[in-house]
Amino acid sequence: MRVLLTGANGYIGRRLKHALIQKGGVTLRLMVRNPNSLSSVAKEQCEIIKADVMSPETLDEALKEVDVAYYLIHGLTHSNFRDLDRQSAQNFLDACVRQKVKKIIYLGGLGDKQTGSEHLLSRIETGEILSSAPEKLQCIWFRAGVIIGSGSASFEIIRNLVQKLPVMITPKWVSTLITPIGVEDVIRYLVAALELESGENRMIDLGEEAMSYGDLMLRVAAGMGLKRYLLPVNLLTPKLSSYWLTLFTPVPYGVASSLIEGLKSEVVTTNTLRHELFTITPHTLEEAVHHAVEEIESNQVISRWSDSGAGSAQSDSSD
Repeated sequence: MRVLLTGANGYIGRRLKHALIQKGGVTLRLMVRNPNSLSSVAKEQCEIIKADVMSPETLDEALKEVDVAYYLIHGLTHSNFRDLDRQSAQNFLDACVRQKVKKIIYLGGLGDKQTGSEHLLSRIETGEILSSAPEKLQCIWFRAGVIIGSGSASFEIIRNLVQKLPVMITPKWVSTLITPIGVEDVIRYLVAALELESGENRMIDLGEEAMSYGDLMLRVAAGMGLKRYLLPVNLLTPKLSSYWLTLFTPVPYGVASSLIEGLKSEVVTTNTLRHELFTITPHTLEEAVHHAVEEIESNQVISRWSDSGAGSAQSDSSD
């Protein structure tokens, strides 16, 4: 099976690349704009091709003889990122159809159009475009909420806050419901999707336990051996919240503001296809936190949210 991986330098992409290299029966091709950005190990073990989703003429060669293509591309901080996301997704789908790719596997976000932020709406639109040719190829559209893992933007924000602030004055969004999932489980689902039988499109929600952001922060703190207190107030606007995050966490304002905007929306699972299609037993939140902290303390962090270059039109999903 020849597999194309886009976003191979991003947060999810780096981890998925490792998993696919270790999987038998796969010839892995990495599509990048700058081959020099790849490690010598990747160059030795994978096919490397230079291409750009915003340059359609480069995609046919990248997708030639490919059976399955992973789409992990998202331009988060461009002012017109929704337009760029729509165009790049359409370019990629068109090239997949021309080259007779059998399956696209895409990772987007939980949520709906009625309450979604601009960031989330763009993820939804991307999934809709990649799923729009069911008579030509299958699209497996995974949707994940807050990803718990060393180096993820969401986890780094929470970890820094609970480490530095014994008592946190928090915005009212801490009551918003979410469904977190460990990054190792996300990778397991993405790899397992290779073996799904061809057929109809699938939209698969990931995550098991719904909770509020406040509960998540307190449980992460407990998993780190810390006792913390939250004092929700109505005074912190999204703009002030974004500045607040940049003050206490390593996430820059542009990324923080996009994430804060999304916190107004509930991101919970709406289907159980993950149980019907896969035999994967997800880790608990506490297990995911323990593993993330262990990687950080042992300096074994495989990827970080900043790896993809957050301003790029070819950034990997980096929640």
